[in-house]
Amino acid sequence: MTEQTAPGAGDCEQRRTEIEARQKEFDALWLKMSQGDTSGAARYRELRHILDDLRVEYRKTCGELTESSSLPPSVVSDWRT
Repeated sequence: MTEQTAPGAGDCEQRRTEIEARQKEFDALWLKMSQGDTSGAARYRELRHILDDLRVEYRKTCGELTESSSLPPSVVSDWRT
């Protein structure tokens, strides 16, 4: 039986950086779509699934994730309750 080791802080930081970059892209697409421009709808759906997977992996290996969003507070208030 082999012992599984947790990733180093650098691995977790790299994962967090990727999540933050993808979240910024997601937020920008959301704003665009909320204004009626649906040209990025496919990428929006793809990013939503990518972010879900990245968050699951982060929690498994690095612990709880604290995130922020560039969207207006009125938009995300329901998400954070």
